Amino acid sequence: MILFLSSCTRQVQLERDEYRLNSFEFKGNKQISTEELELLIPPTQKPNRRILYFTPYVWFYNLGKSFYNEDKILERFKKWNARLQATPTTANFDLRVEKKRKKYQSKAQSFQDRLDTRENWWMKNVGEPPAKITESAIKGTTEKINKYLFRKGYFDNKVNYQIDSATTNYSTKNANRRIKVSYLVNEQNAYKIDHINYEIEDLKVDTLTRKSLTESFIKVNENVDFNKIELEKSRIEILLKDNGYYNFIAKNYILAEIDTINVKRKYLVDVKIKVANPPQKEQHEQFFLESVHFVSADASTEATIDTTESSLNGIKYTFIGKRFPVKLLDKKILIRPNQLFKASLVNETNRQLYGLDQFAFANVRFTQLPNNKLRADIIAPTNPKYTAAYNFDVNNINNILGGGASVSLRARNLLSVLETTELGLRANLEGQPGLDSTVQRSRELGANLAINFPKIIFISRFANLLSLKNPRTQLAISFNNSKQRLFERQVFRLTGNYSWQRSKYETILISPFDINLINTPYKDSSFNAVLNLNQNLRVLFDPQFVSSINSTYIFNNQIQGKNIRARYLRLFLESGGTTLNFLPDKNRINFIDKVFPLDTNKRAYFRFIKINVDFRKYFPLNKRDAIAYRLNVGVAHPYGNNKAMPFEKNFFIGGPNSIRAWRPRSIGPGSAQGSTIGRNFAQQPGDILLEGSLEYRKYMFRFIGNWNAGFFVDAGNVWKWYQISTKYDQANFDWTRFYKEIAVGTGAGIRLDLDYFVARFDWGVKVFDPARPTGERFVLDNLKLGRSNDYYPVFHFAIGYPF
Repeated sequence: MILFLSSCTRQVQLERDEYRLNSFEFKGNKQISTEELELLIPPTQKPNRRILYFTPYVWFYNLGKSFYNEDKILERFKKWNARLQATPTTANFDLRVEKKRKKYQSKAQSFQDRLDTRENWWMKNVGEPPAKITESAIKGTTEKINKYLFRKGYFDNKVNYQIDSATTNYSTKNANRRIKVSYLVNEQNAYKIDHINYEIEDLKVDTLTRKSLTESFIKVNENVDFNKIELEKSRIEILLKDNGYYNFIAKNYILAEIDTINVKRKYLVDVKIKVANPPQKEQHEQFFLESVHFVSADASTEATIDTTESSLNGIKYTFIGKRFPVKLLDKKILIRPNQLFKASLVNETNRQLYGLDQFAFANVRFTQLPNNKLRADIIAPTNPKYTAAYNFDVNNINNILGGGASVSLRARNLLSVLETTELGLRANLEGQPGLDSTVQRSRELGANLAINFPKIIFISRFANLLSLKNPRTQLAISFNNSKQRLFERQVFRLTGNYSWQRSKYETILISPFDINLINTPYKDSSFNAVLNLNQNLRVLFDPQFVSSINSTYIFNNQIQGKNIRARYLRLFLESGGTTLNFLPDKNRINFIDKVFPLDTNKRAYFRFIKINVDFRKYFPLNKRDAIAYRLNVGVAHPYGNNKAMPFEKNFFIGGPNSIRAWRPRSIGPGSAQGSTIGRNFAQQPGDILLEGSLEYRKYMFRFIGNWNAGFFVDAGNVWKWYQISTKYDQANFDWTRFYKEIAVGTGAGIRLDLDYFVARFDWGVKVFDPARPTGERFVLDNLKLGRSNDYYPVFHFAIGYPF
């Protein structure tokens, strides 16, 4: 196909001074990296992307060009522009009208852009135009590199270029003449800062600035960097705007001077930062807030709009349509009358109000008044009272194509305490292996109801301390029913959760109660026979009451869509059956047995402690490629008569987000065979978890989205805390042999990144199988492509990265 596409590529028509750009390179740069210099090359001066030797994207571009229709595009532009012009302008903010206006504006702008560039959607998003370049453009880029190096402190730098022909015929008559451009870079010596002087005419501004010099972006003995000087100007502006200087703008009042006297001798310079006063004034003006007015408008109100007003702590509230509790809003609004203007409090007020999920946005508008006063109007249009969301997904588990669907309904402020109420329904189908080699579908149905409060409830003193930390309280109830041929399982759950942000990157979650009532109303006779042979396993499928308290700490400094150096840490602590420790009978709760009586089996109660640490780190190799690794360790200690963990609280390993050379939850425990309920049964629980992954992520090309390759190595296993009689010295954790029971897999995958989600296709192969006898556990040489073989590559389809 590549040969066909390349043979069909049109001959590129070139003007007299144009050339086809085959490649470019940098030579001579020693201080500035090539990756940094490549960022200076405009996209229009980069060669076409290639697959092997060919440029299929140029063919796609030409294909799109063949059905470019200017008349049709102009007709569509006129249609959407007419709708935009016909959109009414309302006195009050109307969310529905503004959504329509935004849609029409986006459509009209899209078709206007196609007219201006003479490119349709296919040409812009699928193909790419032939890389053409002129010598004048190369000269312009050379000057751009020269200026960039100068701004980095290399004042004496020299940049030239060299054009080499990539074809034997370099005449202007050759329509496909190709060139290679070499940028010859000589940075010379970098100039460093010897002294930094601040000359500030306003004494108050001078005092504020000098107190904050430890936070300055420019330092003595560092290279001169004009970008850092601009950052220093912005820092001073932010500092002053946070101290009442509402009208202070850096570009109007701050000037940076570089003294280059004697620089030829020592390559040292003096930097002077001058802050001037406003014209004809002796100082900058500080502003105070005269009044604060909060206005919310209900965009969904169609009939006569009721307007209500109230005030609290000097703030006037006006509600057009929906009304909100002013006492709760007062805690989210940080600006007050007679307060010194502070930009940070304004930004935090916007953030706090938007985080309530009651308003489409929040914006503070200021009106300047006489005597250095400001009037603040907080404009906050409301979100719709009811919203619905739908989600569909596809999975491939145990070679059975399945999927799921969910729908959720959100209602806002039903209880008039700024809360949100969510009702969710979901259904899933996926593959599950049976006792023999057969595989069948399992069905899962679920429903949940949750109420989210924007504060910590029941603990008022604690709530006041966390009022600005994005606090949340969630009370939730859910029911889940899963059914397959072997058994049917029902879970009724009641939870209460507190959460808040300790800092920008840190989140803390505490669940004071997590109550689960579990029942297995149906068991297949063959499955029952297997359970009768293993009492430890039977406990997991008997009626259960599981209660726990838990807490989670999360640190995550990743930025969505950014390839940066980052890390992720999740620490989870859980204590199960804690209440039982304070009861005379530590093996049952009489109240539960009376309210939910059983006809047959005795209900199982559990006591356990569980700890899980999940650490991940990401290392960018360049703008698009990265190495990431993960270490996931967990220990669960069951105590009491059962000496077993509830099934849902166990650790499992294997699958698309774990060790990808095995099916989901199919590894372990230890070196024991998975014969507890058949060789192919996927659910292999453990009390101790040790898991690690290393992955290299490589950008390949862009077509519709970004296509990336992944190469990975996964390792780990789970073990039981106690001995199992049928798997003696196999399933339990033992320091003398655990390292011999680490399962290892490797493989590769392809990822399609569409910005809003990532579709992942991974193939894993087994390297070390701990279920094999000692001396036979290296199984990479057993790799075969036939599915009848136990060691054929395992395929996983998933959404998102594995970690």
